[in-house]
Amino acid sequence: MIPSLAVELHRSKDRWGTLHVFEYQGIRYLTFGEGGEQSAINLNQPHIPLYEYTQAMLLALIFCPQPRHITLLGLGGGSLATTLLHQLPDSTVTAVELRRKVVDAAQQWFCLPDNPRLTIEVADAADFMMRTEQTCDLLFADIYLDEGMQQVQLCPDMLADCERILNDDGLLVLNLWDEGQGYHPLALERLNKHFEGHFLACPIEGGNLVLFASKRGLPAPDSRHHLGSLRRLSKRIGNRPLQPLFERLRPLGGWD
Repeated sequence: MIPSLAVELHRSKDRWGTLHVFEYQGIRYLTFGEGGEQSAINLNQPHIPLYEYTQAMLLALIFCPQPRHITLLGLGGGSLATTLLHQLPDSTVTAVELRRKVVDAAQQWFCLPDNPRLTIEVADAADFMMRTEQTCDLLFADIYLDEGMQQVQLCPDMLADCERILNDDGLLVLNLWDEGQGYHPLALERLNKHFEGHFLACPIEGGNLVLFASKRGLPAPDSRHHLGSLRRLSKRIGNRPLQPLFERLRPLGGWD
């Protein structure tokens, strides 16, 4: 929730609606239309993720700690891209964003770095995925407009393209919206057609559901086994509490 005393710094409009940038006590917020927050950063530490769902998405680095190439579908304010570039100095990131004005806002207002390891494509995510031949080790899908999550994230053609461009050990991370149900039957049905074995789900307070899928399947989460990795990653991103999030991971559909 954006504080009522937040000051509006910027407003722009395109065919998909209005973008607003607000600021309050060193925190800068991006919103679409009259909807809720889309992105936020601490201006003093823009590489530290503020939202719990973003922190949950970064659990991907426990399963895929050294990705060479990362693809992001949906840029928003660029907080995830900024964090990944900061944490992974040997990785390249391709960010796909539908709206040029969102890219402009991320660059002008949200400290998105001008980094040679970052490539930005202004394109519809489905179109980009259909035509790209560039493979990746990590693929994040976080595609939202002011009315909420875009269903293209679970489109069969999109998921087929996700499978196609992911390397054999690659990992798909989906930020879905399930209004706190903690379960997503449609996602389970469609992921089963393209990815092996089990999918892990991390329910987020507020209604997000972060899903992890791999071509080769994912092991049962064991926080004791990954304790050292979790502590190191947590320290690198501002001592955010990643172990409790990891312990929320559960199979989407149950273990065989």
